[in-house]
Amino acid sequence: MSDDTLTQEAAAAPLAVENPHEHRLPYVFAIGQIRARFRDPGVEKEFTQVVGATDTKGLTNDEVLREVLGRPENRYLARQMQYVLAIQGVDTYDVVPSYSEDYAKLIEALRPAPTPLDLDVVVGVRGPLAASDSCAGLPLPVLEFHQLYSFDRPSLFKAIKKPDGMSAKRFRALCDDVLTKILQITENAGATPEDRAANFVACRYEAVYLKTFEAFANDYALTSIEVRPAAIGGDQGVMSFTVTYTSRTTDLTERYSVLVSTQYLNPYLLTRLGPSL
Repeated sequence: MSDDTLTQEAAAAPLAVENPHEHRLPYVFAIGQIRARFRDPGVEKEFTQVVGATDTKGLTNDEVLREVLGRPENRYLARQMQYVLAIQGVDTYDVVPSYSEDYAKLIEALRPAPTPLDLDVVVGVRGPLAASDSCAGLPLPVLEFHQLYSFDRPSLFKAIKKPDGMSAKRFRALCDDVLTKILQITENAGATPEDRAANFVACRYEAVYLKTFEAFANDYALTSIEVRPAAIGGDQGVMSFTVTYTSRTTDLTERYSVLVSTQYLNPYLLTRLGPSL
């Protein structure tokens, strides 16, 4: 085949159109619940033997798991377990530490008495699918974490200043409403720039909660939350996080936005929350 023919074919071939807002780095900022699984039957049998030699009288299964894996002499077993991050009840990632010392953080995330209010924040890099024999034969993407911290909704809300005159019950209800709306913006696996920006705001930016309390006091309701690439910088991972409030009496709306950079592993604020133009 001649060089001229190759040139003609190349010219006739359709050009791939790239999405300028597509984030090419597999960073993850996810919120879910860490669960421990036996990676294979051999690990399960070893765990059973260790439990048989451990005083577990009066402990629940969750307490036994935390007790056994947390002991220094059983650290070899902790490293052989599988740690799954479930998001909205769906197994989403096979979580592994960047450093072997960080297995302690995974063990700490296993609550002795887990509840639906428990939340684990995992910041890391998404890798290939795990082995097919993991997680009941369903391969999951590996998430190598650089940061992992755990809390529950009540502890998150304690870090937010309650407005004067608002009852504790109303305060908790509003906090829960805001957090739930943020987490339900998308399926929210924390892998897109939009998801990462939303999850970052939910966990790290008190101003959104305070603005919602202010709106409530003025008889406005939180009606929508939208995250999209910013008009300027969207192709570099800058996301615009916008909340909309609607008056219950006049149907007037107010919109407030904040810009979040998701270009790097750790998202950060570029602006303060302010009126959206």
